[in-house]
Amino acid sequence: MALSLSVPVSTRSLPKEIETNLKKARIWVESLPLTKTIESANSMIYMLESINRSKLAAEERIELVNIYRPVITVLLDELEAIYAYSALPLPQKQLNAFELSNRLLSECGYAYKMLVLEKTGKMIMFNAKKNLPLPIYRTLFYFRELMLQCYKTYHPVPPGVWQETHALYHYAEEQGFVGEGDAETKATILDVYVDMLMLALADPYRLMYKEVDRVVEVLSQNRGFVNILSSAEGVNPQRLFVTALDGDQAPKVLIQGNQPPAGQVLRLIDPTRLVDRLSQKLKAAGNVNSAKSRATHDLNDLIARLLRLWGDPPKRQFRRNPADSGVALCSGIKAISYFAELAATENPEADAEAIREGRTIPLLKIPQDPMSQMIGVEEWQVLNQSANGVRLHRESGGNVGVTVGEAVGVRFVGGRSWNVGVVRWLTLLEGNALEFGVELISPTAHSITIEPTMGNVSKPVPALLIAPLMGESAADTVLTTAEVFSDLREFELNDAGDLSHVRATTLIERTSRFDLFQFQAS
Repeated sequence: MALSLSVPVSTRSLPKEIETNLKKARIWVESLPLTKTIESANSMIYMLESINRSKLAAEERIELVNIYRPVITVLLDELEAIYAYSALPLPQKQLNAFELSNRLLSECGYAYKMLVLEKTGKMIMFNAKKNLPLPIYRTLFYFRELMLQCYKTYHPVPPGVWQETHALYHYAEEQGFVGEGDAETKATILDVYVDMLMLALADPYRLMYKEVDRVVEVLSQNRGFVNILSSAEGVNPQRLFVTALDGDQAPKVLIQGNQPPAGQVLRLIDPTRLVDRLSQKLKAAGNVNSAKSRATHDLNDLIARLLRLWGDPPKRQFRRNPADSGVALCSGIKAISYFAELAATENPEADAEAIREGRTIPLLKIPQDPMSQMIGVEEWQVLNQSANGVRLHRESGGNVGVTVGEAVGVRFVGGRSWNVGVVRWLTLLEGNALEFGVELISPTAHSITIEPTMGNVSKPVPALLIAPLMGESAADTVLTTAEVFSDLREFELNDAGDLSHVRATTLIERTSRFDLFQFQAS
């Protein structure tokens, strides 16, 4: 097959300041001030863009990139520390770091793609199995890093990335060297391709803080247990996924009646051995019931969720009904506490009096005072709604940042109280519009503070007393900032000056943003 890959046109003359002598190039790159991440990243991008767009032999270009790679790796790590897992929309500093990282990854990928195209474009290709696996592996490696960047910031994978990923794997498959790759890391073309497939099937836009990295670790520690097949003969179709090697889509669940991805060259992904291996590890760790718990979002809990996704794809619990209305939204425990207190001071009689006088009152009340706007509250569009959640949409802009695993306050049209929900998935759309799904966990919230009576914490912590949405528990439940709960820890609870002493009993859920737990009087 002939490869078609997007690369910049190399028509310029190389700028005089670009050093092609390898020894001098190494001195230059090692002189970059790594403590000045943004400045050094801009310098590196200029260097990469220059050599990728100048008339330079592909192998000479790669020799330079290989000298740059250790420093590029450090810069990418430093930039990621700035932008990864930030609330959306990204603030300017984080957005700048994201864009620099994206350009670095893209330019590195271009350099290796240009080498692949030069070698595969020759009419007679000698030593293909020796010369092509590494540049194809490196191209796929940078594609994988681009995907990881998207998942960590809830951005969509750019158009064309999946198409070129599939094409490169397909070419390596045809040539018989998918088991070759990088001798230093001992990872293969098949390994990095499987990483991308399984990450896409891990529902990455539902993953929370650092969980994308943990999925990568799980995959890297369990190499060789995913099969890519051209036929479903002899395997369990309930555990198969399908991908099109001539398409531009991520893999899909293979379910009867489900439309396969567009394309003629289909491959089936069978993770049965991986699922069985992870199940055994989970049982050995004594966490056979962790699949039913979201208590800590630790590694065992993550593996349990992966087992459901890769071994028995979940079905929707509640029907979603289309909606065309708005809700008021705020984000974070402090914001929910503030607006819950504000709502408690509203006078229903004032609205009734306004109606009697013929004055118009808004159905959706969004505070417009300076303090409220500084804390962050705005209207989001409801796309659909179920018994326990809503799907929300907002065009670009806004003053409320959200991320997966964050607690949010939702006030419906005509409502006087603030519902409490948790962001379960999030994605950035074209034009910087946002969509995310909220699981509603309580119809009301009452603002309090709690203060541990022992330990290093010496000041009250904002918290919310919440009522269960489905009425499944009569126990007192509190939502507070992360890392507050510990088993049987004692607190002083302050409810508008009314003090009581309580003891934490059961952790319901912990994310990087909050603890949700039950308590009783001590």
